Amino acid sequence: MKTLVTFIIGLIAAPVLFGIAAVLGWLPSDAASEPPGWESKIGMRALDTSLERRSSGLKNPIEAKDAAALAAGRKIYTDNCAGCHGSAQKPSTFGSGFYPRVPQFFQEGTDVDPKEAFAAVQGGIRYSGMPAWRGQLSDRQMWQVANFVAQIRAPGGKTMDMDSD
Repeated sequence: MKTLVTFIIGLIAAPVLFGIAAVLGWLPSDAASEPPGWESKIGMRALDTSLERRSSGLKNPIEAKDAAALAAGRKIYTDNCAGCHGSAQKPSTFGSGFYPRVPQFFQEGTDVDPKEAFAAVQGGIRYSGMPAWRGQLSDRQMWQVANFVAQIRAPGGKTMDMDSD
């Protein structure tokens, strides 16, 4: 019985203490701080699950290897995304000021498929600075850039030849 009471108190006390620490400003809130490992793990897990859910049922209307569509996606990426997500030549210095950090696709690669990339581009990503492009780009343009982003890292981790960004 004593173990059960201790367990229940722990379930209540831990979130209360965490909330108090947050309200008192004891947790870092600046964009320059590195996120703690637990925060990164929880955040990435939540993002992956959300993108999987948001992309289920989507049908990519563009053939993944369509060279003209990939070229169009590359241009959209260069014009609208490279400022934060970097290019093949260099990571973005602007994107490093965000919290959480903006993924640098050419340096880090990406594990999203085109449907997940489309969901991220279309609806944005809350609390990250990633805007929703719905209403600013057509569905076709969003699919083009989604296909491009999903192809930046080829299977096995080899970066595709994208050196003319």
